[in-house]
Amino acid sequence: MLAELSHQVTPPWAAPGSPLESQSPCTPPGRGTTPWLTPRCCPQEERPPHHRYKKGSSVGGVCYLSMGMVVLLMGLVFASVYIYRYFFLAQLARDNFFHCGVLYEDSLSSQARTRMELEEDVKIYLEENYERINVPVPQFGGGDPADIIHDFQRGLTAYHDISLDKCYVIELNTTIVLPPRNFWELLMNVKRGTYLPQTYIIQEEMVVTEHVSDKEALGSFIYHLCNGKDTYRLRRRATRRRINKRGAKNCNAIRHFENTFVVETLICGVV
Repeated sequence: MLAELSHQVTPPWAAPGSPLESQSPCTPPGRGTTPWLTPRCCPQEERPPHHRYKKGSSVGGVCYLSMGMVVLLMGLVFASVYIYRYFFLAQLARDNFFHCGVLYEDSLSSQARTRMELEEDVKIYLEENYERINVPVPQFGGGDPADIIHDFQRGLTAYHDISLDKCYVIELNTTIVLPPRNFWELLMNVKRGTYLPQTYIIQEEMVVTEHVSDKEALGSFIYHLCNGKDTYRLRRRATRRRINKRGAKNCNAIRHFENTFVVETLICGVV
């Protein structure tokens, strides 16, 4: 009994002399084999697992990266604007603003020639092509305090006599007043020192002609200077250098410089 149980049954494809003996049980059926006798016990080949990318996570990463780049670029832009406004423009404004003075011999005084000093604040606007000069009250007399604008676009000069609080407008005299670029270069060359080299003084005489009612026609720069003030036109008389006598007693003098010499502007016939 036990011998019969221990007897192993030989499968038909493994029996000696069987046509299926040479064929592996895991070999696919070929020609001449019976498909239903072929066992389906072949193990399948292991394939690498497919990695499925999550589209949502990849799109989110791109969005975060784009937002980070935008924030970085905005930070760079704001930093550049800050540096430009608070450093470059400030430096440019300092380079276009001058507080300077000049020593000169006052040959127009009735007394013996004396050494005089004239100070003024100069603002040069290169892009707008005009100059603004403030002459404070002279320490030793010789003229009135004034604000002066030389507008090279309009070809006009405006004097605001601070003592009289009146404006006077005349055509720009380019033989006396240096253009903004040339005047700027002159002052930059002497910026290391406080004073220009000692120089001389010349005199020009103006006569009041008419009242100006339309100040807007004078340009925006002169308009802002003379708005709300009585404004008059001037006519220039023949300019002579080194005049020893002053004009009439009703003339007001303004001393200033926009060149290598000092100019005394006499405004006569003041209303």
